[in-house]
Amino acid sequence: MRPVLFEIFGFPIYSYGVMILLAVLAAVWIANRRAPAYGISKDFVSHAATWALLFGVLGARLVFVLQELPYYLEHRDELFSLRFAGLTSFGGLLFGFLAIAVCAKRAGVNLLDFMDMAAPAVLVAHAIGRVGCLLNGCCYGGVCYLPWAIRVHGAEGLYHPAQIYDALMNLAGLPILLTFERRGRLPGRSAALFFVVHGTSRFLYEFWRAGTTSTTIPGLPLTQAHVVALLVVLLGAGLWLWAARRSAGGARS
Repeated sequence: MRPVLFEIFGFPIYSYGVMILLAVLAAVWIANRRAPAYGISKDFVSHAATWALLFGVLGARLVFVLQELPYYLEHRDELFSLRFAGLTSFGGLLFGFLAIAVCAKRAGVNLLDFMDMAAPAVLVAHAIGRVGCLLNGCCYGGVCYLPWAIRVHGAEGLYHPAQIYDALMNLAGLPILLTFERRGRLPGRSAALFFVVHGTSRFLYEFWRAGTTSTTIPGLPLTQAHVVALLVVLLGAGLWLWAARRSAGGARS
């Protein structure tokens, strides 16, 4: 853990913020290399990424506050924070997507093409962001006795580095996406695989976090994020079937 990397004139530079910046830069670099194959300009990639970052961070914070609304109603002084404490990746993903959708509509860019193009880049960005979670000391898993267990500031014992598990599971999805791409582009398929991979990873990741840094649903061994993750997987499966049927319909005609 290293929440603060260093200070500049007494102003702390937080590791989570640095890793988010690196994640965005990596995603833009990957997307720029893939964009020409999809007929998308690099200028649009940079434009969309800027708005996705801005609204993604705001959305990640807003959704977290809504999840923990009773707490923040009693601690209103903590509503606004520069310490990146209290963000949810699903909120960031949703609001970032909405920002890109608006940008694509205004620029006349096919949203599905952009999603397919960006899918591998987002997986890499998410993995880098999870390293930021590790450095920040948030989102860790339950008690762990394995050799790679980590210590968490302010907590006794050793814990699962669940953030790294999630990062590795998302990265493991990369060869799956790229393998299907090499078999031939099918509009919507890469985006569908992204949702399935990311949702599955988050669903599994939550089992490590449940009861430690993620609150379980009363009476169930599941968290709210488990439910959302399952919906993301179903969204991916639905998009996959839609893309397959659309392709089959085009082939028959």
